[in-house]
Amino acid sequence: MEFHCFYHSNKVTKIKPYITTDISNIAGHYSEFPPKFENIRIMFNSLRFEYFIIGIADWGLDNCIDNKEPYRNFIGRGIVNRSPPGVKADKLIIMTALTHGCLMLTNDNYFKDHANLIPSESWFEEHQATFDIINGEFRIYLPE
Repeated sequence: MEFHCFYHSNKVTKIKPYITTDISNIAGHYSEFPPKFENIRIMFNSLRFEYFIIGIADWGLDNCIDNKEPYRNFIGRGIVNRSPPGVKADKLIIMTALTHGCLMLTNDNYFKDHANLIPSESWFEEHQATFDIINGEFRIYLPE
């Protein structure tokens, strides 16, 4: 697992592991339509002190999200990365997790849909973190 270091003066203040996040899945939590930018904001605010967050969204999320301006601001600032047109974000999230050895935050079952990209079912179970948003509170469930 890789870590991202933040330096303050000559001292390391915090070492944070990477986590790659399925932004489209988070925005559309419980099949909400339109997908909610607020869900993305809640996730980032909840996890930003614990993880170096790599947010990856499907290209088309921009067309249907409820609050386009702050979402586009996140894209412009590099907080959220969009997959190229015609490429599912799921594939990029899996490849990022493989490259960095990090967790994937999603409620989707990638192993069912992308078994050809995932080394094994046990690897998937060890690298998938799931989440819930209850009353505006973000809850992450880490693999055992």
